[in-house]
Amino acid sequence: MKKNYLIAIYFDLENVNKSLDLSKLLDTISLNIEDDQSSIFAIKLACGDTISISNFRQQLLDLNFNIREAPHVSDKSKKNRADLILSLEAFESLYLNNPEIEHYVFITSDTDFTVVMDKLRKYGKTVWLVTRRQDNDRKLFTTSTDRILVIDDFLEKQESSAPDELEKELNLNGFTKYESDKIKEVLNSFAKDQWQTGSIFGTKIRNVIKDFKYSGKKINGQSQLFDLLVRLKKIEMKKDENKFKIIA
Repeated sequence: MKKNYLIAIYFDLENVNKSLDLSKLLDTISLNIEDDQSSIFAIKLACGDTISISNFRQQLLDLNFNIREAPHVSDKSKKNRADLILSLEAFESLYLNNPEIEHYVFITSDTDFTVVMDKLRKYGKTVWLVTRRQDNDRKLFTTSTDRILVIDDFLEKQESSAPDELEKELNLNGFTKYESDKIKEVLNSFAKDQWQTGSIFGTKIRNVIKDFKYSGKKINGQSQLFDLLVRLKKIEMKKDENKFKIIA
């Protein structure tokens, strides 16, 4: 039976490149959840000063984040209490255990968060960190997290000049560019040459496109989509076992 996998994400808005594509980051987190589980971001909290909030306000509103303003503690100091607020909120969620969060994600370059990250791991929670490239190998971070993602990999980029063969074929069969991009992201999330069940592919697609459907397209189901991917030499299939593996 498919299980809901609850994730909490805490975003320290200070000192983060304002070109961060938050939607792409959330999709990547969802796509890297193991097994046939439906990922749900049960808690989404962002905290920072007025300027840092303004840099991300539209993205945060679009993704239904709770926004908490943390003014500077004095006119002479650039320090605010965002790290304290987010850390306490994360620890409170652990204490209350309602909902039961299994996976915590922190977007920050502040080592003060290693205190709460260590505590969460002590109680069996999975903890990921999203931080700047220059900080991703800091010992304090690597010893207090289960995985580190690099902010630079999620910056907004210019649209590619021309669609590739897979995107062209998907577009011809009724998929939008957005759907085509997400299908490619799902394919890229699987390790090459490892057999996977077809149900996991379906779960991952719906983790990143909640209302995904085949109706109205020339390809009217996952089996036909897999037939296309086999023809384009993107996957190999064991149809009798409903398994596939990435080959390109």
